[in-house]
Amino acid sequence: MPRCAFCRQEVVLEVKVARLDECPHCRRDLHACLQCRHYDRVAHNQCRETQSEWVPDKERANFCGYFEFGRDTDDERDSQEKAKKGLQALFKK
Repeated sequence: MPRCAFCRQEVVLEVKVARLDECPHCRRDLHACLQCRHYDRVAHNQCRETQSEWVPDKERANFCGYFEFGRDTDDERDSQEKAKKGLQALFKK
């Protein structure tokens, strides 16, 4: 089940996310880069979709046609933690 990137609450979707839809829990925009599965802060334009245009405010609703709700931030956090632990283990005395 997809979660809101801001409040981490599950969001039940019956239809595709519209541009002005909001999270029912925190009222933040759902059609925002931070909510998209293509969002990647280290990628060009902070998006893995190569055809997307630059969106300056990643937290606000936008008109991106490549938007797909459902960024899996739990997996991203887990992989970041694993990477940090691996680096710490490398430099441990």
